[in-house]
Formats: sequence, C-alpha cells, structure tokens
Amino acid sequence: MNRILSVTFAAVLLSGVCMSRADAASGLYLGAGLGESTIKDSGLDANDTGFKAFAGYRFNLIPIIDLAVEGGYTDFGKPSQSNVQFKLHGYDAAGLLIFPLGPIDLYGKVGMLSWNASGSGASSTSGTDPFYGVGVGFYIWKIGIRAEYERYQIKDVDRVDMVSLSALFQF
Repeated sequence: MNRILSVTFAAVLLSGVCMSRADAASGLYLGAGLGESTIKDSGLDANDTGFKAFAGYRFNLIPIIDLAVEGGYTDFGKPSQSNVQFKLHGYDAAGLLIFPLGPIDLYGKVGMLSWNASGSGASSTSGTDPFYGVGVGFYIWKIGIRAEYERYQIKDVDRVDMVSLSALFQF
C-alpha cells in the first residue's frame, strides 16, 4: 500500500513539473505591429497606416500581476487631408502592468515618446511627451498576439491615437 501511495505521489509531482505554462513567462521579447494612426489638429483630421517595432523584458514577480519594461520605435505614417500632410515618428520607453489570465493578458501601459514631426509647409519639430494605452494579449508557447490602443499627448497637436495588432516572440 505504501508503495502505491509513493508511486502516485511521485507521478503527481512529476506531472506538475512536466506541464508547460500556457501564459507568458519572465524574459526578453521582441515584436512588431501594424495599425491605424489618427492625428487630429487644426485643419487636419486624418488616418494612415502606422507600424511599430519593440523589445521588452517581462517580470513574473508577483503572483497576480506581471510587470514589463519596453522600448520601441513607432512610425505613425503620413496622415493627410486635402493639401495638408503630417508625418510623425519616434522612440518610446514604457512600463506595463499586466494581469495574466492563463493564456490571455490584460494590460495597461504608460511611457514617454521622443518624437519628430513635420508637416507640409511647416518646419520640423521635436519633443518628448507622455503616452498611455491599454491592450489584450494572447499567448501560445512563446508566441504572442497583442491588440492595443494608445493615446499620445503630443504638445501642440490636439490628438494622436494608434490602434494596432502586434506579434511578439518571447525568448
């Protein structure tokens, strides 16, 4: 009887060790995304296709939440309306607060964007301003898909938004 109990206990312990995690683990990740950017300013209310590339590191420190730091490059495309065109791009750094729910993540994001902008008939400007966002992610093995909304607080521009879909690989 003791031998059967010992074998059963060992099997339960080994099955827990052999199971793979469905959620994302701690570590480095790289990703890229594509989406629609919207820029609203005086005389301009236009959309264009934007893209982003990013790298980050995820920390599983607390059982119910994860934290991540992320840096990347975002190009908002060249939204234009009539004869007005606006080009905006920049590098960003952000922190993420992630709520893992098995293979699904819900997260919030806050950071800073160091941007350059130019428009038709205007000189080039640059600056560093805050942004925030929310998103949902889905993970299978080391591959993730994220959908997110970000709002950028660019000075002298009424509104800059981006809705995107990204893929990432976690090492």
